[in-house]
Amino acid sequence: MKADARRLSQNRHARETKWQDMINPFRTKPADLARSLPASRRWRVLLSAPLALLLVSCCADEAASDPRGWPSELVLGLVPANEAEMMVENLDPISDYLEARLGMPVRAFVPQDYTGLVEAMGSGRADIAMLPPFAAMLGARRYDIQAVLISVRNGETGYHTQWMTRDPSICKAPPVPGPNGMLRCDGDLEQLRGRTIAFTDPNSTTGYLFPSHQLFKLGIDPERDVRGIFVRSHDAAVLAVYAGDTDIGVSYNDARNMIAAQYPDVGEKVIVFNRTVDVPNDGVQVRADLPEDLKLAIAQAFVDFAKSQEHLPREQRALWNIYEIDGFVPAAPGVYQPVAEVYDLMRR
Repeated sequence: MKADARRLSQNRHARETKWQDMINPFRTKPADLARSLPASRRWRVLLSAPLALLLVSCCADEAASDPRGWPSELVLGLVPANEAEMMVENLDPISDYLEARLGMPVRAFVPQDYTGLVEAMGSGRADIAMLPPFAAMLGARRYDIQAVLISVRNGETGYHTQWMTRDPSICKAPPVPGPNGMLRCDGDLEQLRGRTIAFTDPNSTTGYLFPSHQLFKLGIDPERDVRGIFVRSHDAAVLAVYAGDTDIGVSYNDARNMIAAQYPDVGEKVIVFNRTVDVPNDGVQVRADLPEDLKLAIAQAFVDFAKSQEHLPREQRALWNIYEIDGFVPAAPGVYQPVAEVYDLMRR
């Protein structure tokens, strides 16, 4: 259970990084990864190169539609959240299932970052993507990329920011262990004026945008009324509080698991004392100009694929290995609108 929690935290950390620089944490280049893989599998990673995207675009433009009015093939883009090789290994069962259900070839490729994937979707070089909230919101604004499914993890369709401190005086009552054994309490954000806060990145949904919005609603200016610093990552924010470098820190829930192996007492020293409203999970997005019946078929195929592997241990499920996804639910219209509203407010 603890290993699962640490792995989920590490995966979410990778997908919560600044979207303009959301690349594989190991910065693995396609050609470098390809050289480390068996020859029979190198083509999949090399498809992430710009030349491959041009080839996909060319082929897609020239392809004739089938009798249903659907394109002759689909392109599915996924970005590694952790090990790129694990992503490659789990692409086959997903693309094979989609091919069988949709009755057309499904070409899978692994771009280096979400910027490239959003641009590929916008230019018609990719048809299906799995994007985190902020990238999905910007993709919808720029190119009308449409969310069709929201991911489910441990029964939840969203996550949130947690506020952390080492100072128990912020708590209204003595902190107590939460369900994961780590300390938490109910604390007052009004006490944060003048304190030093470790944010992650100015473009992080849970690492800055949502907690700053929460402060604004209380009349606290996150640029003037507190001393904010950006530490780049969620584990770094936890560590800054743990080490006493900052009074307060923010991260997604529960990023303390990310450093628990190295610092086993983090749950005793770092206290979670408040949280934001939920941010919608990542999910499945499609190009807006695909036929409506194809969009429905794609969504149903992903739902059925997740169900087809429910009987397997998590470590054997393709979607879990890629993004720690248990299943999907339909995406409501405007599902990422809360992200857009907070983003717009914070840009003013």
